[in-house]
Amino acid sequence: MAFRFSLAAVLKLRESIEKREYLALGRVHQEISQVDGQIRLVEQWCATAAEAREKETAHGVASVHLQDAYDQELSLEKQRDALRAIRQELKVKLQQCIKAYEIARQKREVLDSLRERQFEVYKIEQARLEQSRIDDLFLARRQRDQ
Repeated sequence: MAFRFSLAAVLKLRESIEKREYLALGRVHQEISQVDGQIRLVEQWCATAAEAREKETAHGVASVHLQDAYDQELSLEKQRDALRAIRQELKVKLQQCIKAYEIARQKREVLDSLRERQFEVYKIEQARLEQSRIDDLFLARRQRDQ
């Protein structure tokens, strides 16, 4: 008789939930990486714009152009701050995903260990039955030979 785990469907569901939570965690990590890249890019643009403004100021520039440069820098700083706020929200979401994944993993591990214990009990029972059969065969041969 083959081993059958009575909660196999539940274990499969728990594995599926764990996988879903793991994938969600990966997506959030990816989103954070993308936002970090965007922040670095905006910071580079800010630095480039400030550098260009300083060069223009050193050579003398019309106040209109100077005001445009400041407006551009201010816009880039606002964009950077918005991206940082998004990153902070994603970090909160990441913590939630980590918790959800950990819970899903723990629930799956509980069922997995239950399955392993039941399988060990099954193997012991099978070994006991096999030994019983061997003992019966031995006794039958011994009685026949006498």
